[in-house]
Amino acid sequence: MKKRSREINIFSMATLDLFASALGAFMLITIVLLPFFPNLNISGREKAELRQAKIKLQQAKAELEQVKAELEQATAQSERERTKLDRQTAKLEREKAQLERAMTKVPQTKIQLEKQVAALQQEIDDTSVLLGIRTKAKRFVFVIDMSSSIYQPEQHDYRQFIALSMHDILAAFKSEIEVRLIGFQGADLLHYWPQDGGYFQVKKDTRDRVVSLVKNWMKSIGGGSPTRVALLAALELHPEEIILLSDGAPTEDWHMVVQAVTAKNKQKIPIHAVAVGNYTADRDFIDFLVQLTEQNNGYVVGAKPG
Repeated sequence: MKKRSREINIFSMATLDLFASALGAFMLITIVLLPFFPNLNISGREKAELRQAKIKLQQAKAELEQVKAELEQATAQSERERTKLDRQTAKLEREKAQLERAMTKVPQTKIQLEKQVAALQQEIDDTSVLLGIRTKAKRFVFVIDMSSSIYQPEQHDYRQFIALSMHDILAAFKSEIEVRLIGFQGADLLHYWPQDGGYFQVKKDTRDRVVSLVKNWMKSIGGGSPTRVALLAALELHPEEIILLSDGAPTEDWHMVVQAVTAKNKQKIPIHAVAVGNYTADRDFIDFLVQLTEQNNGYVVGAKPG
């Protein structure tokens, strides 16, 4: 009987080992890269959702453009009002100068012209322009926002700017005035000054005291914006005019705030508003201030840092 050959073909085994190794490597790479392959099997429902998302995105973009246009229009309107007030003041100054010149040319009408000049001078002296707001009032309540939105780390800090705005407003008055301050923040938390219930006489040598108080208030900001409560409290003090300084819309529905304040303001006390900071970025804030001032015989102006 012929013996069976036990020789192993080394080349056949090496080839098999090579194929097995290659297959194992391919499987390993496929498993690793599997999460990175896009899922191209999108259902009809998912396609519809993608289309709806695209439509909503386009609608949101269109609405954003509309809001931007409206805010730019409101800013332009404010600038026009301010220019108009400046022109009116310049006109009064020119009329005064003309009358003074006429006095030197027509002696017989000197007494009459002197009266007209005095009346015009009194008109100029009694009228103050506060950041674009024209007023003859002498008793004011300033309602000052102390909510947490005044200071947002890494975004903005309006604390110093509110104090500077207060300084500029007081410096614009041409005569002595009486003021009270109401700061509002948190859960209907109000701060009154003076605390004795009376009004403070603001003169050239006392206005810095008011500004210092506002700076101290800005160290204690926090919470939401109970604007309605603050404005209603200001009406209870019976001022000639109210000036609101704020950087954002009320915490509650601003429509209800306007309705409540207007209903309470039966004496039609003018309520002005100074929008502080990047006010054009918040449509609700602008709409709130516009409606509030229009329905309460006031004006709204913007004040941006820088």
